[in-house]
Amino acid sequence: MEEMICLVTGAESGLGYAAARGLAREGATVVMVCDHQKRARKARVKLIGESQNPNIDLIIVDWFSQEDIKAKANEILHQYHAIHVLLNLAEAYFPIRKLTGSGKERNFAYNVLAPYLFTNELSSLLMAADGARVLNLTYESHRLGAINFSDPGLKYNFSIRDAQRQVALARLSWAYELNRRLAGTGVDVHAFSTGARHPATIKQVPSFLYWTVKLATRFWERTSEESINTLLRLALSDDYERLSGKYLFRGQIIKSSPITYNQEFNQQLWETCAAHTESSIVAYQEIQAMLLS
Repeated sequence: MEEMICLVTGAESGLGYAAARGLAREGATVVMVCDHQKRARKARVKLIGESQNPNIDLIIVDWFSQEDIKAKANEILHQYHAIHVLLNLAEAYFPIRKLTGSGKERNFAYNVLAPYLFTNELSSLLMAADGARVLNLTYESHRLGAINFSDPGLKYNFSIRDAQRQVALARLSWAYELNRRLAGTGVDVHAFSTGARHPATIKQVPSFLYWTVKLATRFWERTSEESINTLLRLALSDDYERLSGKYLFRGQIIKSSPITYNQEFNQQLWETCAAHTESSIVAYQEIQAMLLS
C-alpha cells in the first residue's frame, strides 16, 4: 500500500473524505481532488491527523471549467508516475437549471462531463500502474433514467429528479464503455452504488426549498461504516482483481439496467461526452489491430 497512489474526487466531505481516510490509514499516498479550497484545506489537515499519514496531497479543481480540469490533470501527469486507484465520488445537484460559462447544463457538466474528462486525461497514468482500478459512483435510479442525446441539458423538460436519473445512467454507461476501451491495458473499471437513495429521486423539489436541498445534497452522502468498508474493499481487495466492467451494488455484482449492455448506446453516450469535452480514448484493442495490420 505504501507505493500506491490513490486519487479521490470529492474528498473534502462525506463519502469522499471517508474513502480518503480509509486509504490513508492503509498507508497509500492519497491525492484529494476537491473543488472547495477552504473546506478542502481543513479536510486535508484533519485527514493527516486522523490517519497519521503525511502523504496527503491536495488538488483544487473547478469541475465546471474544462480548461481547469485539463490543466490540473496535466499537473498530476507531471507529478506522479502512476495512478493505482481513481475514485470518482465528486457530485453536486442543482434544482434550478442554469448553464456553465461554456454553455453546459450544470448537473450534466459537473457529474458526467467532468469525471469523464478527468479520467480520460489521466488514462496514461492509470495504464502505467499495471493493475489500476477506476470506480464510478452511481445509483439504482439509473434504471429509471433516460438520456436525450440531442438535449442532455434537458432544456425543454428539466427537473432535478430527471437530471439525477440521467446522471446515474450516464455514469454507469460511460464506465462500461471506458472498460471496453481500456480492455487489455490492466485497468479495471466498475460502477458501484452504496444502496442509498438520492433525495432528488424522491420527488420534484419546489423552488422555495432550493437552499435546503442544496445543503442536503452536500452532506447526505453515505458515511456508514458498511458503505465505507465496501468501497475500500472494491478499491483494494484481491477479490476484485482482474474483474472489470461490472456494476456492484453494496459490494455484490448485479445486473444493471438492460440499456447499459447496449454497446451502441454506450458508444453514443461516449461520443456525446467526447463532443462536449473534445476528449476521447481510442480503444486499446483497436490500437493493437492497427499496429498489427
